[in-house]
Amino acid sequence: MPDDLDDLSGIPRYLQVARIIETEIVAGQWPPGHPVPSRNQLADRFGIARETAARAHAWLARAGYLVAVPGVGMVVTPARHWPDDAGHS
Repeated sequence: MPDDLDDLSGIPRYLQVARIIETEIVAGQWPPGHPVPSRNQLADRFGIARETAARAHAWLARAGYLVAVPGVGMVVTPARHWPDDAGHS
């Protein structure tokens, strides 16, 4: 069963997914240097389209949490690249 997203919150689904993955990264579930779930895996987990998952990845990359590594996927960056308030939201 996919993780629940709140369609009544007014927060776009991609941003809800990105914030969940952000929380998991900050908590150490996805440590620096390790890949996060792929678009397909996020789509399955959350019951979303692959494009929505791609937007979540892009948001996390812009925020400094992820970098694209050819042949590997989206990989967690070292914590020094994360926003100053990471884990305090």
